Amino acid sequence: MNKYILSCVLLILALVGSSCIGDLDVKPINPNLDVNFNQDANFAKIYAGLALTGNKGPAGEADIDDTDEGASGLMRMMFNLNELPTDEAICAWTGDVDVFPLNSAQFTSSNGVVLNMFSRLYIQIAQCNNFLIQIDGKDDEKTSLQRNEVRFIRALDYYYLVDLFGNVPFVDENTGIGAYVPDRITRPDLFSYIEKELKEIESALKAPRSNEYGRADQAAAWMLLSRLYLNAEVYSGTARWADAATYAKKVMDAGYSLTPKYEDMFKADNNTSSEMIMPICYDGVYTRSWSGLFFIASFITGDMNTEATFGTTEAWGGNRARSALIKKFAANGNISSVKDDRALFWSDGRSLEIEKPSEFKEGYSTTKFKNITKSGAIGSDPNKQFPDMDFPLFRLAEANLTFAEATLRAGGSRADAIKAVNDLRIRANAATISDTELTLDFLLDEKAREFYFEAQRRVDLIRYNKFTSGYTWDWKGGVPEGVSVSSHLSLLPIPVSQMTANSKLVQNPGY
Repeated sequence: MNKYILSCVLLILALVGSSCIGDLDVKPINPNLDVNFNQDANFAKIYAGLALTGNKGPAGEADIDDTDEGASGLMRMMFNLNELPTDEAICAWTGDVDVFPLNSAQFTSSNGVVLNMFSRLYIQIAQCNNFLIQIDGKDDEKTSLQRNEVRFIRALDYYYLVDLFGNVPFVDENTGIGAYVPDRITRPDLFSYIEKELKEIESALKAPRSNEYGRADQAAAWMLLSRLYLNAEVYSGTARWADAATYAKKVMDAGYSLTPKYEDMFKADNNTSSEMIMPICYDGVYTRSWSGLFFIASFITGDMNTEATFGTTEAWGGNRARSALIKKFAANGNISSVKDDRALFWSDGRSLEIEKPSEFKEGYSTTKFKNITKSGAIGSDPNKQFPDMDFPLFRLAEANLTFAEATLRAGGSRADAIKAVNDLRIRANAATISDTELTLDFLLDEKAREFYFEAQRRVDLIRYNKFTSGYTWDWKGGVPEGVSVSSHLSLLPIPVSQMTANSKLVQNPGY
C-alpha cells in the first residue's frame, strides 16, 4: 500500500486545491479505494485521459471536477496554448478571462488554462506511475506491451511539460516511498529522460501499423523522438538535426501513405486514414468530450450552414484565422483564387483584417474540421453535437516536414528534402517548389499551411526564434499591427498554486 500511496502523492501535494478562477477543483484519488486493481481497465483509462475530462476513478471519484466540462481537456488546452499566442488563430471570447489574454501571449502564473494544462499532465503521469507500480513483477506478453505503451504515454506527457514549462517536478514509479515533495528536474535533464525512455521502449513496441488503432507503436515513438530532436537546441542547448531527420525518415519508410485528399484527414471517418500514426480518439456516442467538439463548434457560426456543412448543430463563434495565416496562402487574402487544397477557409461575410479581436466575423473562419464522413454522412451522435473526428496527434505529413527542415539544417540532401515537401504540395494540388525556393523561411510557412490549428505553431516559432521577436503578425502583443514581446514568454510560468505547494520549485524567469 505504501507503493500505491507513492503513485498518488503527486496528486495530493501538487494538485490539491482549486484554481483561482474557481472552475477547477482537483482532489487526490484515495489510495484506499483502489485496492482491486483492474489492469485492463486502468490501461484503458490512461489512453482515455488523452481525450476525456472528468476521468473517473474506480469508485466514481473524479480526478478533476470543473464546472465547464471540457475546459481542462488536453486537446482544448493544447490548442489554446499553442495556437492563440501565434500568427495562426485568435479567439473572440473576451468574457473568458483565461483564454482571451492568450491571444497576445499574456501568460500569468494564475491563468486557469496554464494551471489546467499543468494539472492534467501530472494527473496522467500519476496514473501511469500507478499502473507501472501495480504490474511490477509481471512479465507476460500482454503486460509487457502495456507497460511499454504506458511508458510512451508518460514520455508524451513529460514532452509537453519540457516544452511548455521547462524545469518541473519529476516523479516516476521509482521515486521514493511515502509522502514527499517532488524534486525539480532541469529542462536538459528532462530532455535526456524522455529520450532515454523512448529509446528503451522503441524496439519493444509493436511494429508500425500492427497495433490496435489508437494505441502507440514504434512509429509513434519515432515521431515523438523526431519532434524531441527537432527542438533539442531549445530544450537541451544542443542541436540534434541529424537525429531528427533520421527518426522522421524511419516514419516515412514505415508503410504509411498520405491521405489522397487533404480535407479527408479531418473528417468524421478519419480513423480509416493511411496517414494517421497516432490519434486522440473521439466518438460521438462512446467517447464524448467538449474538448473534442471544440475543434468544430468554436470555428463556426450559424451563418455557415452548420449542420449540412459541418455535421454539428453547435456554433460557438470563437476561434478564427489571423490575416497572417491567410496571407501565407494568398498575399491579398483572396482565398478563392488560391491553388492549394489546404486553404480551407470561409470568407463570406468576413473581413480579412481584424480591427476588433472580440468580433468573430473579423477574420476568416476555418472549414478544416468536419463531423462529416468522406461519403457525406453526419457523425454518429443522434443529436449532432459530439464529433467522431479523431485528432491526428501524429500524422505522416509531420515526418515529411521534420525531415525536410532537419535535413536542410544538417546539410543533408537537398533533393531528398525537396521531394518530402513536394509530396505534400502535390497532394494539395499546389505548385511544386524548386531548389532555389527551399529555404528555412519557406519551410516555416509551409508548416503553417499544412498544420494550421493542429496545436504545433508555438513550438515551430520558438524553434525559429520568431515567437517573441524577429517576426510580427496582426495583434501580436495585443497591438493591431503587432509588436515584439518579452523573450521570457517562450516558457509558461509554473502555476502559483504549485509554487506554494512545492518549495523545491523555481519560477521561470520573468514571472
